[in-house]
Amino acid sequence: MLAVPASAVAFTGVTSSAAQSDQNPVQTPINLQVAPRHVQYGRGVTISGTVPAADAGQRVLLQTAARGESSWHSLGAATVGATGRFRARVTPRRTGLLRAVAPATTTAVPASRAAAVSPARAAAPAPQPTVTVGARFTPAHHESAVRSTGPVHVGGKLLPAQPGRRVRLQGRGPHGWHTLTTGRTGSRGGYRLSVSPDAADGQQLRVAFGGDSRNARTTRPAGRVDVLHPELASWYEDAGNTACGFHAGLGVANRTLPCGTKVTFSYGGRTVNAVVDDRGPYAGGREWDLNQNTAAALGFAGVGTVWSSQ
Repeated sequence: MLAVPASAVAFTGVTSSAAQSDQNPVQTPINLQVAPRHVQYGRGVTISGTVPAADAGQRVLLQTAARGESSWHSLGAATVGATGRFRARVTPRRTGLLRAVAPATTTAVPASRAAAVSPARAAAPAPQPTVTVGARFTPAHHESAVRSTGPVHVGGKLLPAQPGRRVRLQGRGPHGWHTLTTGRTGSRGGYRLSVSPDAADGQQLRVAFGGDSRNARTTRPAGRVDVLHPELASWYEDAGNTACGFHAGLGVANRTLPCGTKVTFSYGGRTVNAVVDDRGPYAGGREWDLNQNTAAALGFAGVGTVWSSQ
């Protein structure tokens, strides 16, 4: 998951006087509260803290920088209230250091007090923690029923949009998740992954991003794929009793599959999910007998080839 591994952020308060110039400010570390500690791209964190009440009405700048870089970028600002309290909601786009910077105050400091403040005695800035921002997948577009003659396609976007990020399509097998294929995001964060139908048949799928210097890892479900195979079928009226002892609304007869087995059928551009509720057919080398409801839903009549998931 994603973590903001500290509850305090560096706040630099600046005090100036005749003896202490703006180029050499006295820094006062102010602890800030950050919540929540876990954040995904597109979600915000709330930063709050307290400065001297004399700064009421001033703006506190909230900034971020990548670790190892000296360039700070604005996340937003907060206005100091009458009691010195401030609070802001910010939405970081990437993992990085976080700090808050207060404007310089013009309040004079007595010379005797300023002379007593030396760089060695000045308070050191508080540590600058890292805000870890996880990437986020948009909903994955996938095909739930795929004919065995074509590949399985899964596509979507990874945010924030960055080109060249590696995305994996994974399937859940007996021993856990395993990678079926990989690809790279385009200029707008889009990806399209293709895998052979046999590799994905009957598995729960997900897309996965392993993380990089900008964003932490993330995954998103991508549905289940059933690969359809051509089989010879006929249809019949099941007005009487069935061998399974019940009538399914969309029923189908098969010689060997257990009663209650769910089967996906495709024919003429239509797809339905039927349930095995009877036995047969026993003639003509046919694999399926569709009841009248299933046949009507598919627009099927007579004897012909349908595509089935079993």
